[in-house]
Amino acid sequence: MAEQVLEGSQPVDLTKHPSGIVPTLQNIVSTVNLDCKLDLKAIALQARNAEYNPKRFAAVIMRIREPKTTALIFASGKMGTPGSRRQAGCLGAA
Repeated sequence: MAEQVLEGSQPVDLTKHPSGIVPTLQNIVSTVNLDCKLDLKAIALQARNAEYNPKRFAAVIMRIREPKTTALIFASGKMGTPGSRRQAGCLGAA
């Protein structure tokens, strides 16, 4: 089995990755459409770990602890959860 070790990384199996490049997942984003209009001010006042500053960004930013990610909630009813490294974590945040 041919292996190549790069400084500060795991051994690369060159039979599986002849170029020596191994793709790794860094960020998964999930989106959902709640199909209703939302009152962002009410959400920000009642929810924990939520911030809403419409002059800065037109969505409620909600920090989720587990899985560690952020939810962006828009008045149109659309929500996005960027920042997860695994699909299960992304679905759990949504």
